[in-house]
Amino acid sequence: MTSITAARSTSRSTPQWLSALTYLLSGYVYMLTLWFWAIALPAVAIIMFVVGQNVDQVTASGVAFTHHGALWFPFSIAIILSVTYLPIHVANGMTRRSFTKAALAVNVIVGVLNATIATTALLVEREIYDALGWVHGGNDGSGIPIFDGGVLVYALGLALLFVAGLLSGSLIGVTYYRLGGWIGTLALPLCLLPLGAVGLLGLGKGVQWSPWSWTADIAPWGTVVALVTLIVAAGAFHLLVRDVPIDSKD
Repeated sequence: MTSITAARSTSRSTPQWLSALTYLLSGYVYMLTLWFWAIALPAVAIIMFVVGQNVDQVTASGVAFTHHGALWFPFSIAIILSVTYLPIHVANGMTRRSFTKAALAVNVIVGVLNATIATTALLVEREIYDALGWVHGGNDGSGIPIFDGGVLVYALGLALLFVAGLLSGSLIGVTYYRLGGWIGTLALPLCLLPLGAVGLLGLGKGVQWSPWSWTADIAPWGTVVALVTLIVAAGAFHLLVRDVPIDSKD
């Protein structure tokens, strides 16, 4: 009886946001992130093997092409999460504030995790390329080495970009849920500001990967602006969720 009481006491002492975070991470990390890389990396290896048999020299990284998937796949899941999990979270007696904390935390954790996996895969790929006499260049066709600006600089750019993508997705989902289809659609440019700020202002040209072919290349000020935008966007997400009415049909 004492052990049962202690177990219940421990369960009750766990913060709501931490319980929600644990649940969300089980889906994001185990079911989505790891499965994504388990499929993407072998596919890249097979494709690059075939390419290597048909060209004199490979000059572009294969792993770098997975960055698009690592950005846009979690982005889409973040949209779905804000629409579907928020009502369930509140219906189970947990607060909107705890949802905000858990959602923002999982955005950061998953973004950094994807950046870490991608960078590690690139380091392994670079060793393979060097052994084969290939050029470990970016997928922009410039021939500039992937890590021309340093491994940590490249990894930081990926982490900021992936976190921004998740945050933009979360904003889109909760904006549509709270404000409806018309206003949600009109607000899309604002919801995409975190991703745009990082991708267009916060990255260094030629030393960090960007989903677009153009970047302002104004580091470090661009990076500062991007970070401020992420903080403001997190605050906007909190304000949208804080007193959002839950649709009884959900």
